[in-house]
Amino acid sequence: MINRFSLDHQSKNYLIISSDIESRYEMVIKKVGEYYDKSVEKILENPDVMYVSLPVIDKSGNITSTLSNYELQMREYGLLDKLDTNRIGNEITIDQIREVISFTQISAHKNKKTVILNSASNMNKEASSALLKTLEEVSSNCTFILLASSLNSIAETIKSRCQVLQHEQNFEMNKNSNFKDFFFSKHPFLRNIDPDYNIFNLTESIKVQIDGLLDKTLDPIDVSNEWSNIHLNLILCIVVEYIIFNCKNAIYKPFDQSLDQYHKKLVDTYTKIPLIKKNINLNINTKYLLNNLTIELAS
Repeated sequence: MINRFSLDHQSKNYLIISSDIESRYEMVIKKVGEYYDKSVEKILENPDVMYVSLPVIDKSGNITSTLSNYELQMREYGLLDKLDTNRIGNEITIDQIREVISFTQISAHKNKKTVILNSASNMNKEASSALLKTLEEVSSNCTFILLASSLNSIAETIKSRCQVLQHEQNFEMNKNSNFKDFFFSKHPFLRNIDPDYNIFNLTESIKVQIDGLLDKTLDPIDVSNEWSNIHLNLILCIVVEYIIFNCKNAIYKPFDQSLDQYHKKLVDTYTKIPLIKKNINLNINTKYLLNNLTIELAS
């Protein structure tokens, strides 16, 4: 389906869905660069291209910049919460969308304009409503490219005005692979930054603790206390991949009824992860969320 993504002289609205933040961005930026005959390193300097993501906000409350795709990935894993003395906003704001509207109202230097809206699911309601009107009534030749990790995180009204394209990397799990190989095959970004954050050892440590919670050899509150010193988004990422790894592994093994309840517990935990992520964005107490997660795994 992603083969339908193309840029030409006509106005189009695309919504590209992929959990792989790096791959989806690289695919889009390459296509945009080819259309404008610019390198991927220079394309965002083109006056006909506008890139928008989560805002970087100074002490006065002014938006000074927007997160790059690299910075967005760091934030998604919980490894970045500010830039220098500036905080990172949790939402794409209506002020940012107003800048987009102003951008689209000016004629293109050449054939057309392009707006790349990264992490579109983080738009607040006001921003989403303003963008909807722009998608319906854009006055210039402009293509909108919205990037998001989940289709369910985008308002139905926005989806209805976009051509929705799925972009997931093909991933085949080797039945003999271990969890660490599986995890870093799906998250190569973390492999590349490991020396700075010791992600390899952290992943193995959390995996051992999850095992201990599931077989009830570790106290959930003790584990929660340890996890409170680690980035919560990264913990959730590891927990999710651990569940997927074990459930996929079950496919390669003879049916064992004694493990049926074990996998049901993993699935139940998996279904609760989206609510935990939502509560993180609502600034619910992290320790409270971790206690609930570890108790759920140990119950």
